[in-house]
Amino acid sequence: MFINTEPKGDTAVRVGEPLQILCTAPQEIRFCRVEIPGEGSMLLTPADTSEDRDGNIEYYGKGFSIGECGVRIAKVKENHHGIFKCSLTSKKERQEETASLNIIVAKPPETVEIFTNSGSLGGNTFRKGEKLEISCKAKSGRPAANLTLFLDEEPIGEERISYDMNMNAVAMQNASRSLDWTDNGRMIRCIANHIALDRPIEQTKPLEVYYPPQSQPTVERFGYVIGRRGIINVTVHAHPRPRFTWRVNNERIEEGRPDESNRLETSTAVDLGNGAWSVILMIDSVQKSDTEKEYMLMATNNEGSNEYRIVLSTSSEPAGVDLDAGSIIGIVVGVLVLLLIIFLVIFARATGRWCFAGRSTTRNLGESSDTESAGRYSRSEVDGASSRGQRKPRINLSRFFGRNKDKVSGADTDTMKTVVTVDDEKLHTVEPAVQEGRTNLPTGEGGIVYAELDLTQQQQGVTPRRINEDKTEYAEILYTKPETEETADK
Repeated sequence: MFINTEPKGDTAVRVGEPLQILCTAPQEIRFCRVEIPGEGSMLLTPADTSEDRDGNIEYYGKGFSIGECGVRIAKVKENHHGIFKCSLTSKKERQEETASLNIIVAKPPETVEIFTNSGSLGGNTFRKGEKLEISCKAKSGRPAANLTLFLDEEPIGEERISYDMNMNAVAMQNASRSLDWTDNGRMIRCIANHIALDRPIEQTKPLEVYYPPQSQPTVERFGYVIGRRGIINVTVHAHPRPRFTWRVNNERIEEGRPDESNRLETSTAVDLGNGAWSVILMIDSVQKSDTEKEYMLMATNNEGSNEYRIVLSTSSEPAGVDLDAGSIIGIVVGVLVLLLIIFLVIFARATGRWCFAGRSTTRNLGESSDTESAGRYSRSEVDGASSRGQRKPRINLSRFFGRNKDKVSGADTDTMKTVVTVDDEKLHTVEPAVQEGRTNLPTGEGGIVYAELDLTQQQQGVTPRRINEDKTEYAEILYTKPETEETADK
């Protein structure tokens, strides 16, 4: 027969608190016997009341019929610490079945101690970069105390160890770290929590770290007003206290002293705590030349030295622009989208796609007219001859547009443009007028006659063509002079 206990295993309880332990069998029982440390063995029945005994121990459970045998201790005593046993006998058997658990009457730890290794400078004084080893120990607790190590508010514990010595547990926690300059002035804290304590026990130990003056970027100071007093304030981190010397251009000024002109004066360094030192240089009346000088502050202690550069400005301090990760990502995505749009527009224009599809045919026709010209005289020569004859060049818009529309009828027309180069003496050409009216336009010497051939009448009655079928054709006719005429001209 298996007996179940509730609670199970070790049970910690404070002195004066109540405790209930229940033993349960899987069937009806006849007897219930318990052994309580410091009380001995006793039989319990559901009929027992607290009045029958000292009022501190009584039966606990719902009855023998469901196999429950329990005990209620109203107030736990110090001598109740130990092994509790319950023995049950079922109605079908004559032998007892026993179960047990450990009652731990809580006892707070007597002491909490912190131990550290010795620093190179002795005791709790270390140098930057040295290794610190910490051990915290809580003695004589029952059960073992729960220890936590901190450096100020930073948890630093690595492992917890506990062991018993004559029923009294010893708890221990260890930690180690490489010290940085920011650890100077911090507090080692060991906190012990225990069931027998109303509040935790805390033990502390200060930590001291020596380090040289720490580097800083160029110190910028803004808002100085010409003609008014100016204060340059610099904070330096160093331990122990460093010696400070100002250098303005090539002049050295020791802390607490003025310069040769008595316009500049330095203060004695002020201790801000934890190795922070405030140093001030005062300018009696700020001049424009003061903002152009080079200011250097030198700090030196036994651990090392450092220099700090200070820049003065009469302008106001610029407002900082803080961009979070989301803003940066948004800017990058926006730039990429803009570049993609520009690329697509260039690609569509070059290939004649999408919104540029209607212009591709016109552009190709206009460009082909240059390649189809032939003859002895080039276009530049013809144009040059025309300019010598004081003829104003005509701007033909049909070269830029693939379709011409009749101003009266609004009908689309196809226009063939003919350029004729003629001899000044032998040939005079005219440009046909649009539709019915015609006007003869004389040309100057060496001029060029442009002729537009209106094909509107030929297209009457013809089924209208689609827009993409409209074409404007260009032809350039160059007239070649005979060699005899060229000789005569010369």
